[in-house]
Amino acid sequence: MKVGIIGAGTVGSACLTALVARGCAREIVVVNRDRKRAEGLVTDVQYGAVLCPYADVRAGDYPDLERAALVMITAGANEKTGGATDRNDPAGRLRLLEPMPQFTRASSRGFAQWRRRRSSS
Repeated sequence: MKVGIIGAGTVGSACLTALVARGCAREIVVVNRDRKRAEGLVTDVQYGAVLCPYADVRAGDYPDLERAALVMITAGANEKTGGATDRNDPAGRLRLLEPMPQFTRASSRGFAQWRRRRSSS
């Protein structure tokens, strides 16, 4: 099973670690606004992954999420800087939605394929 994780922060890191440790996925793609952060997270997890069931863990972009059975959106506003609690900044929260068109394009093809397979069975 292929799983995608959008967001390489604390929540994304915890989700990635749990997926690798439990052996829930054979392929995991981590997408982040800052590609180097995603690559760093993948590298950190791979050090401990040798003790876990096999999983191909890699950093990627939105097109790499195509055909993923599950995509976890763990990206969020940074609470330490007041991003999650400052209700007077609607543009700050809406900024999180900027990558959605890219994600939707990649995931809609996978969803359409899943829907065809499901209706034919």
